[in-house]
Amino acid sequence: MADEATAAVRDPIYDPLAPSVIADPYPYYRKLRETNTVHWHEFLDSWVVTGYAECRQVLGDTTNFGSDFRRIGVEIPDTQLSVQSLDPPEHGAIRHLLVSALHEQPLTTVRQQFATIVARQLSELSGQPGAVDLVSRFARPVALRTITAFLGVPPPDGAEFEQWSNAIVRSMDAGIEPARAEPGNQARAELSRLVTRWLADADEQGFVGAARRAARAQDVPAAVLANSLRAVLHAGYESVSRLLGGVLARLVRHPELLARPAADEALIDELIRLDGPVQADARVCVRDRAVGGQAVRRGDVLVLFIAAANRDPAVFPDPDAVRLTRRRGLHLAFGRGAHACLGAGLATLQLREVLGALRAGGLRFAPAGPATYEPTATLRGLAELSVSVRQSHQAH
Repeated sequence: MADEATAAVRDPIYDPLAPSVIADPYPYYRKLRETNTVHWHEFLDSWVVTGYAECRQVLGDTTNFGSDFRRIGVEIPDTQLSVQSLDPPEHGAIRHLLVSALHEQPLTTVRQQFATIVARQLSELSGQPGAVDLVSRFARPVALRTITAFLGVPPPDGAEFEQWSNAIVRSMDAGIEPARAEPGNQARAELSRLVTRWLADADEQGFVGAARRAARAQDVPAAVLANSLRAVLHAGYESVSRLLGGVLARLVRHPELLARPAADEALIDELIRLDGPVQADARVCVRDRAVGGQAVRRGDVLVLFIAAANRDPAVFPDPDAVRLTRRRGLHLAFGRGAHACLGAGLATLQLREVLGALRAGGLRFAPAGPATYEPTATLRGLAELSVSVRQSHQAH
């Protein structure tokens, strides 16, 4: 009977964890948007927002829409209180601290660090016989090594860290599968403990050292600092590795994109718009408000489908195609407003270094099996991207 009850409330247009949706969610987002840009979804018990203008409205309005569900009386585990979940004015102190730490390291140093890591990882792929998985052999190790190098800490133990990281990603879908919530909270606590040790042991180099110095002069609770640094670590690993994986999958299908070095910035912007891993973000209505002509009441949850907004034809004509003549900077892949992604510049730099290294090294990939995706709805990512690797004669 439980299965029948669950099936009864599943939305006929969008079933988040259905295999067909995991494989390619974008046609389903389009159907939702064409039905109504603000659509009540019974199964999610939330407003699903798919229009660009509506998503941008909510993202930019922290007065009426919050990331901090405590504002409507919901208890939040301490492990979830971080720069990602706090709203202004509490949010201001920790964000200012992290932004100041971000700018401590010279950009040229960071770029060289990233370039070295990318080049080393690509050299390991070159000349590999047979099939190579670009997720486990490139995207994941590059993301982990770049974020830990930037933080100024040693890469954590592979198997244990991977288990924690995956549990956090899966817990982002706890509204769909509630059993995913507690393992995610436990994993957040474990990673926060790891970060707390880093803070205790850190020298004055790297992002963690800079954050520790900044924290001495600012009134930021130690737990919020540790949780926020954990969020930076996790996003720098999971979001970036999934972005790189999605872009590599596109380049496997469309190798001609690498032949356009003059259009780097436009291409990067389009790749982030189309292949950004963040599919959705949630906000809670704090004060009654209208969104897309719908009356949204205090306590209502809104799930903002960023990936759908980034394909809204009202803003992006021919939305599923790479168009290098589009106006740059319109997409919402890094959010907007107070909670805009802190690491947007770093992620963009990493993608730029990967594209540059692929062009310079002349590596080309051909499919060696089907691309498969992790069974996650909120943060999309490839589980495997099997390719054969060859060296182009046009390396430069």
